[in-house]
Amino acid sequence: MTQKLTVGVLILWFGLALTACSETKEAGIEQQQSSDKTMIKEWQNPQIFAVNKLPMRASFLTLNSDPGHFISEPWQQPNHLLLNGQWKFHYSTSPQSRPVDFYKQDYDVSDWDNLAVPANWQLHGYGVPNYINMRVDFTDKPVAGEIPADNNPVGSYKREFELPDDWQSQRVYLYLGAIKSAYYVWVNGQYVGYAQDSKSPSEFDLTDLVKPGINQIAIEVYRWSDGTFLELQDMWRLSGITRDVYLYSTPQSRIQDFHAKSGLDKHYQDGHLALEVDIENHHISDKYAISYELFDMQGNSIAKGESAVPSETGTQTLSFSQEIPDVAPWSAESPNLYQLKLALLDAQQAEIQVVRQRLGFRTSELKNGNVLINGQPVLFKGVNRHEHDPISGQTLSRESMRQDMALLKQYNINAVRTSHYPNDPYWYELADEYGMYVVDEANIESHGIGAANQGHTYDPDKHMVNMPQWQAAYLNRVENMYERDKNHASVVIWSIGNESGDGPNLEVLYDWLKSKSTFPVMSEQAQLRRHTDMYSQMYASIDTLIHYAELGESRPLILCEYEHAMGNSMGNLADYWQVIEEYPILQGGFIWDWVDQTFLRHTQDGEAFWAYGGDLELPGMYHDGNFSANGVLAADRTPNPHAYEVKAVYQNIEAVTVDLDAGEVRIKNKRFFTDLSDVQLNWSVLADGQIVETGSISDLNLGPQSSQIVALGYGITPHTDKEYFVNLEFVNKVQRPGLAVGHVFAAQQLSWKNHFGGKATQDKPNSAAIQFEESPDSISVSVAGATYSFDSQSGWLTQVSVDEIDLLKAPLRPEFWRAPTDNDFGEKFSEKAKAWKHAGKNTRLTKFNSTTNEDGNMVIATEHYLTDVESRYLVEYTISPTGTLTMDIWFYAAPHKFQSELPRLGSLLQLPSEFDQVSWYGRGPHESYWDRKTSALVGQYQSTVDDMYFGYVRPQENGFRTDVRHARFTNKQGLGIEVIGEPLFEFGAQRFDVHDYDQFEKSGKHPHDLTEQDRIFINLDYKQRGVGGTDSWGTPPLPKYRLPWRDYRYQITLKPVQN
Repeated sequence: MTQKLTVGVLILWFGLALTACSETKEAGIEQQQSSDKTMIKEWQNPQIFAVNKLPMRASFLTLNSDPGHFISEPWQQPNHLLLNGQWKFHYSTSPQSRPVDFYKQDYDVSDWDNLAVPANWQLHGYGVPNYINMRVDFTDKPVAGEIPADNNPVGSYKREFELPDDWQSQRVYLYLGAIKSAYYVWVNGQYVGYAQDSKSPSEFDLTDLVKPGINQIAIEVYRWSDGTFLELQDMWRLSGITRDVYLYSTPQSRIQDFHAKSGLDKHYQDGHLALEVDIENHHISDKYAISYELFDMQGNSIAKGESAVPSETGTQTLSFSQEIPDVAPWSAESPNLYQLKLALLDAQQAEIQVVRQRLGFRTSELKNGNVLINGQPVLFKGVNRHEHDPISGQTLSRESMRQDMALLKQYNINAVRTSHYPNDPYWYELADEYGMYVVDEANIESHGIGAANQGHTYDPDKHMVNMPQWQAAYLNRVENMYERDKNHASVVIWSIGNESGDGPNLEVLYDWLKSKSTFPVMSEQAQLRRHTDMYSQMYASIDTLIHYAELGESRPLILCEYEHAMGNSMGNLADYWQVIEEYPILQGGFIWDWVDQTFLRHTQDGEAFWAYGGDLELPGMYHDGNFSANGVLAADRTPNPHAYEVKAVYQNIEAVTVDLDAGEVRIKNKRFFTDLSDVQLNWSVLADGQIVETGSISDLNLGPQSSQIVALGYGITPHTDKEYFVNLEFVNKVQRPGLAVGHVFAAQQLSWKNHFGGKATQDKPNSAAIQFEESPDSISVSVAGATYSFDSQSGWLTQVSVDEIDLLKAPLRPEFWRAPTDNDFGEKFSEKAKAWKHAGKNTRLTKFNSTTNEDGNMVIATEHYLTDVESRYLVEYTISPTGTLTMDIWFYAAPHKFQSELPRLGSLLQLPSEFDQVSWYGRGPHESYWDRKTSALVGQYQSTVDDMYFGYVRPQENGFRTDVRHARFTNKQGLGIEVIGEPLFEFGAQRFDVHDYDQFEKSGKHPHDLTEQDRIFINLDYKQRGVGGTDSWGTPPLPKYRLPWRDYRYQITLKPVQN
């Protein structure tokens, strides 16, 4: 290493400020411009991660005058100049081909392209987006810190700005919100500095470099750097300037930083404000002072103080302390925010610099085996959230972030892990305002080099986490996170990174944070070693949770990731929470993840689709396919079907039956801090799925973590031949951020009288004589306007005719296969279960006979040999004088063989394409599955085959309905067929053949790649396997939601529906 580089090394250790000396500045210039190919550049040296960059400070706006209230957008303030917008841009495929001298003032860039700032340059035609889960994206044989010198795209940005005249006596600072991956900055041809850490802001002092009038700024961005090895997150690998860029001015003496520790006393009643304000003096001044004032939610001043600023250059820290009696605490349920005003006063007591900040008084601590928020062991009903937009990529608008926060609240989510980096500062302002617990995560992930506890591609001797020369770089990223976000009420847990490996460098991060903050620290990689305050094992199974809870551990278990929501997933979420709520040491977790990381694209015909890994890359580029699509919501923030399950399982109000004959239910308020005075209970009584009585209760003044018996007061007398449910909706009475009046907080259904016996309708068709016709190849049975035809050679029901209109496009036959889900592929279930793919087609008739029983019913009995699984399949068809056909179905598993579990067990009904009108009495209105149906309440629903279909990003099993009593499939004239459960069945209906989906390997399909057939495919199932959700790479659904290899019997009835 050269002497110049040695001088440039920056060392951080337990709070030492990040500094850069003049020699470092010169070293940076010479290194960056050197033609010596052996010279190590800053972006190749893990010990240099910043040159001339100012120390990280808290996220706040500095203003020349008091706006009178907190503001989050300063662009109308005279001391701020936004540099977002069009910049001149040049893209180079390597450092050698970049325009080396472009930063010089006389360098002509007029013929360069224009590129928006902020933006990801790959989304504008410069390079290509690349979705990767774990790997390094520029080599398949990575060595820590080694970046190819000849294969590292460079983006060169340049623009002019006009410095306001009244800034000439001020200090001028450049704010760069986020740039990936590493970058150099020049102003007016003069070198400013260098920085990396692509998800934290950098600030540079431009005071001595800017001039009155027109100025130039140039930024050179490298796609990859040594910092890339700490940024190998599961995400689209994109580059560019991705957050706001602006200038701001301050007085020569300024508020440089402040830390407002706003906690609670040991009784969680009174607040305590400990305030530290850093004043930076650039010249000696003897008459400056700093004042603070605290305002409550109504704008009343409740505390204030003032102190003189020492008359010496450099940075001085002034401290204040104030008790706030009977403070209104901040929590996710009640986000009470106070306002702090800081002012720098000149000798005449005039305010020359003002800061407004919102504060929430709260505590977060590890105590008695739990993370306590304000003394309560809250449950973290969380999600992980990447910053992703389907059009702009990793540049999010404020409107998008506000929409996200509102949706989180609407789906009963109370916590977000900023996976896997500090988010845009505005996100934390919203979390403070709306009420959202934040696990703030440092921008550290080294999955491509290896992650601990995963058993693959991890060599500790080659991992940066064990290398002393990387320690400062690790620590810098944690310091960046902490210093920027330390004043936000929403931040209650610090995370020192994601899949980063574990070793001494992580231990240092934990120790540094504990020296700065009393808040709990999360590290999944640390497991149960000393440098974590909780066990946060990702994707731990339910059995693992139970085992941990029953071992008697002293630290809580909080799942940093769980329920991998890839494709049709999130089965067993309710099972997770049944266990979490049973054991106090279990405190919830964070679903992976919030939105699908997909991009909106269009086919050549203009049809929109969601692009995932492989759609945007060049041929031959490595990618991880649709592993990018794991969202509770789609990329455009419309709900995936499992979003409804999240809302239902995460809801904070519960009702249980006490005595429904007397209309009594027990209501439990699961909130930890607020009562139910803001909630109205609306109830309804359903008889056979139809509402027969309604009412409401508006005075639910039930305290937190308490319950009471409530009398609903309905007056209905139930009939003995009907099935009754009581539906409860708990709705919002008070307008609040993200939650309108009338919003449904929680919904629940209680079973009252279950007298349902499989009946479909109240009409009782007249009995008619059964007509029987037999030929050498077939048997036809006609009765009550319906005809059932059987092929005596194949043994299958080949036609159902109603009013002489044929309904079947193919024989009614058994079906055992489903379109594999992403979780099926992860488990390799389709390969395991491949014997079932055509088991319903490859059959041999072994028995066929007909008879009339003593009730006058025609009975046709068949038996088939299922050759692919060497098993027996028996059906007894009973046709009654009323025209119904009941199928008594037996599956006999071969006693001499052992096959895999069944994907499904049922029959495939194929109707003409016009029979697309569907009504059913069962769970709905959205799709549901055996292990994902808490949110789908039993009722009467209507839809169409097209509306029931859900096009997952990668096409797979979809649109299913469970616990169905009866369903009708008709044309628009009302002609069709009704299916009746004996007592229940499940069904799915679509226009696509299950065999047109991916079968044994993924092929990059999208919904538009499927071809609609000339029929409706209706699966009439006894059961279909659950969808699972514990993970998407090997864990099957829970055993109770699977169909093991054994014998089965079930019944369904078909009934003609006439016009």
